[in-house]
Amino acid sequence: GLGGMIRGSLVETRKKCGRRECECARGKLHRHRYLSTGSKSGNRIVYVSDAEKSAFADGVRDYEKAWKVICQIGEINIRLIKEGESHE
Repeated sequence: GLGGMIRGSLVETRKKCGRRECECARGKLHRHRYLSTGSKSGNRIVYVSDAEKSAFADGVRDYEKAWKVICQIGEINIRLIKEGESHE
């Protein structure tokens, strides 16, 4: 439903941790996932754990779907207003 919507983008990065004995030193980098979202004070980055990944992905997808519907409604309203003006 609409209650789970999240405005933002999921971003995945891969990094080395710096420990010489770690697998990442041999090329298997650590994966980090973040939600990047805008706020009044600028961009906000929120860490997303593996356990949270699907919930965040669902929320972002739901927001994108809702935004598309809002844009379609806006286009319909523009057309209706214009049609009303042309009939007066």
